[in-house]
Formats: sequence, C-alpha cells, structure tokens
Amino acid sequence: MAQPAGTPLEISHSVSGRNLVLVTTDALFECKGCKEPGYGPRYTDNKDRSRSRSQSQSFDLHTCCALAKGTLTHPLLRNRTFEFLTEPPPPVADTICDACGEPAHGFVYHCSDKKEELDLHPCCALLPPDLLDRRDGRVFKLLRRTSRRCGMCGEKYSRRCDFWAYRTYLDGEAVDVHMACMKEMARLSWKAAHENRVGGAQIVLPIEVSVETMLKSMPGTSDDGFDKFVGITGAVMSTAIAVISGNPTGVVTAVTDALRHIRLVCRSSLHQNRPPSNRTSRSAD
Repeated sequence: MAQPAGTPLEISHSVSGRNLVLVTTDALFECKGCKEPGYGPRYTDNKDRSRSRSQSQSFDLHTCCALAKGTLTHPLLRNRTFEFLTEPPPPVADTICDACGEPAHGFVYHCSDKKEELDLHPCCALLPPDLLDRRDGRVFKLLRRTSRRCGMCGEKYSRRCDFWAYRTYLDGEAVDVHMACMKEMARLSWKAAHENRVGGAQIVLPIEVSVETMLKSMPGTSDDGFDKFVGITGAVMSTAIAVISGNPTGVVTAVTDALRHIRLVCRSSLHQNRPPSNRTSRSAD
C-alpha cells in the first residue's frame, strides 16, 4: 500500500513514551490509543514489522491517534474547539462519540461549553463535511442528525438518528445513511475477521440490516431505481467506513463487494415479492 503523503516514517510518541515506526501493510489491529478497531496503516513498536508478535504484545496506533493535534475544529460544529484527551472526561463510562454513537474508551477529542459537551473518536473527527462520488458528481452532505429513513437500517425514529449521517438525493428524494450503522458494520467486520470467521477486510452486515429493511428504505422499486440506490449507498459507505477504520483506501473494495452481494440478494427478493401485474394484454385489432 502506498505510504500516506507527508507521514513521518518514525515518531517518538509523547503520550506513551515509545518510539514507533509507520507500517502500511493491510492488517487488523486494535488501536492502543482510542481502543477502536483498525485496519491498514498504523504506527507500531513492532520494529521488525512482522506478525510474529501477538496483537496484545504489540503497541499499535491509528495514524490519526499517533499524530493527534492538541486541538481541532470540525466544519459540522462551527465555533467549537475540541481538545485532545488521552482518556474520556468523567464519568468515563458515559462518554460516547457524538458522531457514531458508540462509547469512547480511550483517546478522544472533547469540547465543553455552556450549551453542551461533545466528544469525538479521533478517526470520526476526520469525517469530511462533503463526499464526492466521482462517478457521477453526486455530493453527500454530512448532517449532525437526521429525520429521514436510513438507507441501511431503514429506521426513521431511532436513537441512531441523533448522530451524524450522510445525505444525498435520488430522483429528488433524500437518502440518508447513519454513521452509527456504518460504524457498527465496520466494527462487526473487524471482529469477525479477528476471530477468523471471515477473510480479512470482508464486510459483515449488522443484524438489523436485512433484505426487508433495505427494500423499505429504497425510494422506488424499479430495477433501475434499486441499482441507483445501492450504488449511491455503497459510495458513501465505502469512504466513511474507510475513514473511521483509519484506512483511506483498503476498505473500499470490501464494501463494494458487499454491496454487490446485497444487490443480488435484494433484487432476487424484489422480484419474488413483486405482485403480479394487473394489466391485461391488448387483443389484436
């Protein structure tokens, strides 16, 4: 894998006091900083860069955790400054990421003001405000919360709606995808691969995601509409999951393959469940 431009090959990590080297091979790891799953580029103290040392013995960090800035701002949260903390503020057990909705157990960006307290995983803090699908120029806008059905889970009034989502439009109708759903997909996929139940970087759908929910979320039921729906949902999932996994390139192919499988399964169900046509053939004159 190509080395990220401008990324130092070696660093002296001030928080851990360790000398770490950059490794860019595709591999699963658990970041010892944010305690979140990772895949691909990382900083490690395993200087021989081999897999001979167990993951529990190796000290690995997402590149964004290893190179974390003391403060940052995010375009979605204007006029808010986040401070980098090595552990969540008390009460630690109650700290969740306001982007993906999952607990924050380690490194975190924290913002406290008179209105509310906000926390972001370091990887989630890198989510861009806009994503561009280069295939057709479609733009996905990042939202702080949503009231639309999610293109993955099909839910419209759930806890996941209180966290970030990406929105685009299909035939004039808004299509949203919860960050909480994408984060769960990334986490389950990492866990499955770690337990050797599936191959590396293979995508595992959350239990809540089914053929029925995907079909319910779809703006239309035509074959063309369905292909468009799966295509645009897959585009935002590919990029967002790559970002929150700490790997800008390695996850995209896996998500694309997963969406191809979803397309085949859902289209089969769509045709099986489609009611017979009420139209009668016109008799010849």
